[in-house]
Amino acid sequence: MSHPNFKQKIISRVEDFFIHLNHSDKNLDLVYLDACLIDLESDFQILTNYIQDERLNLQLEGMVITPQTEKRLTNAEKLFKSVQSEFKELRKLLENSDSDVLNKKLIIDKFDKYISPKIIWLFEEEKTIEYTALKHLYETGEIR
Repeated sequence: MSHPNFKQKIISRVEDFFIHLNHSDKNLDLVYLDACLIDLESDFQILTNYIQDERLNLQLEGMVITPQTEKRLTNAEKLFKSVQSEFKELRKLLENSDSDVLNKKLIIDKFDKYISPKIIWLFEEEKTIEYTALKHLYETGEIR
């Protein structure tokens, strides 16, 4: 499956996860669902690495990193690590389930409450990743 950009790739993986999750219980493939979550964890690790690379590139180019820029990069990195951790948490729910007793409602609730808002904020049009990370952390009270 080819994707025009990284954001679309993540959105497509989330859609694939939910399409499969909403199949009837007898047709659930927990291995496939787990693979989707592993891929999403990896995507957010890539985003974390991107922020770390940006910080390193700024330093290597001899540019002065202002406290504001450093804070934005740190907050974006913190947000990506948080989302990655939440995908790991969902994988643990899957690991502790079998296809007959999978609590889809709990998985959907966790996704809607913790992950989905962050993905929406990250992918708002005309917003930088750093800005949306900062906005989210401020709104959740993680920074003041």
